[in-house]
Amino acid sequence: MNRFFCTIISFLCVAHLFSASMDARVRTVPQSAADSVFTNPKEGLPLVVRHLIQNANGAQAKVKVMHDWICDNIAYDTDMYFSGRISMQDYESVLKKRKGVCSGYVSVLNEMCRLAGIESVGIHGYSKGFGYQGKLGSRPDHEWNAVNIGGKWRLVDCTWDAGHVDRKTWIKNYSDEWLFLEPQYFIYSHLPERDEDQFLKEPISREQFVKEPYVAGKFFRYGFSFGKIKPDYKTTISQSTKFDFGISKSGVSITAAIREADSGRTIRNAVWINRMGNTFTVDFDVPDRKNYRALIFAKRTAEINYGDNFPIVQFEQYLSQAEQLLAQKKITQKEYDFFCGAFFKVDENNKYYLSEDLFATERKRAIEKIFKLLDVSPFTLEAVFHFELSAERSYSGFGNELKYPSCYASYDSATNTKLVSPLGGTLKKGEKVKFEISSRDYVGIGVNVSGVLMPLQKDSKTGLYTAELEVGDVEQVVVFGTSNGKNYAGLWFYNVE
Repeated sequence: MNRFFCTIISFLCVAHLFSASMDARVRTVPQSAADSVFTNPKEGLPLVVRHLIQNANGAQAKVKVMHDWICDNIAYDTDMYFSGRISMQDYESVLKKRKGVCSGYVSVLNEMCRLAGIESVGIHGYSKGFGYQGKLGSRPDHEWNAVNIGGKWRLVDCTWDAGHVDRKTWIKNYSDEWLFLEPQYFIYSHLPERDEDQFLKEPISREQFVKEPYVAGKFFRYGFSFGKIKPDYKTTISQSTKFDFGISKSGVSITAAIREADSGRTIRNAVWINRMGNTFTVDFDVPDRKNYRALIFAKRTAEINYGDNFPIVQFEQYLSQAEQLLAQKKITQKEYDFFCGAFFKVDENNKYYLSEDLFATERKRAIEKIFKLLDVSPFTLEAVFHFELSAERSYSGFGNELKYPSCYASYDSATNTKLVSPLGGTLKKGEKVKFEISSRDYVGIGVNVSGVLMPLQKDSKTGLYTAELEVGDVEQVVVFGTSNGKNYAGLWFYNVE
């Protein structure tokens, strides 16, 4: 429906260079069909659909490949969205323009499903996407699909899976996050206008939807779940506050942060995670009475993820350094060209962005090789959960101190390590500090308090690695862990005053 505005996830995305797996058949469509589908959709789209689904095993596989083709070929129409004048979102108009808003994505998938003999409908509703500020508007702002597979309605959001918007720039960023996500998870971010379109035994109300935090589909796909107490979308605290979460999958790195709601500036060392087995606890706090956004980030530990965007000054340094690598013959001319051509600059956003192509494997290898040679950290995580956080009137926050230590990536991926003390992020020179750490990830824990690594002894009664050590004349105190008794990895560090 043309009157429905699409909302797009942008503020949550900490995207990857390379993400979910797109069906390779989207790039094997015969050239005649690929050409005609965007000039004469009535004749070309049936040819495209016939090719895509010809070897697909069942209706679900057919919808997946059609979803992928749409995400690969249709861009989000930011000009139309920001103009406030939504029109021509029928499937033919969208294909001819190769752009659309949410209702256009829905129209294309509906038509492709019709051609494939699969029932598909559009669902109008509300969403916690671009511009959401904790309340619903007077009319629906988004549209997505429900497809009937074997008598069960499955939910699909091609718009959110195709990419995201940063300010007013469309960034292609394929995902299958919103493809067939179960209704009980989909409801955290998508509220249908009609209760029956929730596909839940007990539909939730508008008031409950607004109260719930934003929970991305990947939150559940990483194996996360909520503890007994869940934060509201707008949560106020009178002291440092803990929330418990479950995690059922292994090999997941986790971190968290709070950011100023207005500026997006991250507050250093205001959040701490302790992870023990299949649960983890996140301790959130605020420094003052401003409004903040609390976030949890995750990634699969084994994945090599670089950011898909960089500040202009930073990336142009990379370009200069890559040119030096070429002169030193550490990379080839082709690798250099791949790297330079893979990113595009948006001056108004002050960023370079990756021009995504999941099938450009040679380019992918070149980018990874150059980033590795430049010693760029590959530990980019994506935000999967957030809520608004502020202090109650009686609480002025923790102030300007570093509330907690700073963490290394090794700690983010630890699964059974807990810091008992000291919790503060700053230590004083000359003071004696009692270190207490519980860990099943490491066979040994050491602390560098004065330029020398001091091993902690494991208490046979408490099971804690512990020692009372004097802080030397150093800038930082670093805690290390070793899995083999020989090689140590940094876990976290304290600033020293």
